Amino acid sequence: MRIALFSSTANVRNGYGNITAEYCRGLMSAGIDFTLFLPEKEREAHQRFIPDIPARFVLPPYIFEMKNPKALLYLKRIDVSEFDLVHSLFDFPYCFMAARSAKKYGKPFIMGSQGTYGVVPLLRFPDWLALKWTYAQAKKIIVPSWFTREMIIKYAKQEYPIEVIHNGVNFARFVKAADASDIRAKYPGKMIFLTVGGLKERKGQDLAIKAMAELKRKFDQFVYLVVGGGEWRSHLQDIARDSGIGDKIIFAGVKDGSELEKYFHACDVYVHTPRVAHLNFEGFGIVYLEAGACGKPSVATDAGGVRDAVIDQKTGIIVPDGDINGISEALLKLCRDGTLRKIMGAAGRQYASENDWATIVKKFSDIYSQVLLVEG
Repeated sequence: MRIALFSSTANVRNGYGNITAEYCRGLMSAGIDFTLFLPEKEREAHQRFIPDIPARFVLPPYIFEMKNPKALLYLKRIDVSEFDLVHSLFDFPYCFMAARSAKKYGKPFIMGSQGTYGVVPLLRFPDWLALKWTYAQAKKIIVPSWFTREMIIKYAKQEYPIEVIHNGVNFARFVKAADASDIRAKYPGKMIFLTVGGLKERKGQDLAIKAMAELKRKFDQFVYLVVGGGEWRSHLQDIARDSGIGDKIIFAGVKDGSELEKYFHACDVYVHTPRVAHLNFEGFGIVYLEAGACGKPSVATDAGGVRDAVIDQKTGIIVPDGDINGISEALLKLCRDGTLRKIMGAAGRQYASENDWATIVKKFSDIYSQVLLVEG
């Protein structure tokens, strides 16, 4: 089979780019023939991060809504006649173009929908027309969590052939021991908490900081390493200072490659407390699996697709969305119980191994085969 794979980015430093790279490498390892279709502006990122992946740079610039004058470019249909199936890895806006291309050339179409951009466009005109039409074209819609599935059905007010397949983790990369002694040496005797992700409202780092201000009253031997960049950094720094724990919050900046692995291995507890903000939400949370692969327990909030990425009371502790006291109590529990940290870390490693990208790609491959069999 030959797959035309549409994506918005090749930049592995963001979530979509990381998924794109890992999924493509999984297809290559499985011996599946494919070509990645990307926007022209992604040529440099492709050359920098994934030059080994076959790609064509024919998609228009990314837009956030169809009211953008550049939306007219999305009416173009890409020649996919040489392929057996068209797969849009993500949702709005490129899924619309992928579906139109598949329809013109008589190819079956499937699509992925991670979270926010599979739902928010359903509330805007004319975006909802484009997205609902696209959903209707899909033989399968693949989402990473039950939460994403429920949100699409709720706001589209329609049932679709939606299947849940988790996002994967590069298990071999993160399970491998990394020398994090230089990081740990900076904070002797301290419990190290870690968050990895963009500094933005829906990521919820402010909730974690406020929870740690409460934690300090009962347990003050900790440091919180915040890895990532974004517009919320100064806001989060203000919260930390005003909460009296500015000295305990370390903004480490963006990390990738072996440096990122070191931070995961250096921490004692992974803390990621997202929220649903104006229908912006975490569709899954690969970072929990990355932490799990490193043998670390997680503290998470029950927001978005978190329950598909963390098994409550097994690979981590999930507290209600926005529950600052709950986050604080979960952290305290793990700080005081080293045995529990080890048990949850081991369970997290097992769960991560079950969601390795090779396993996830096999599930997609099976769907490709099923769809092609039905289509004849």
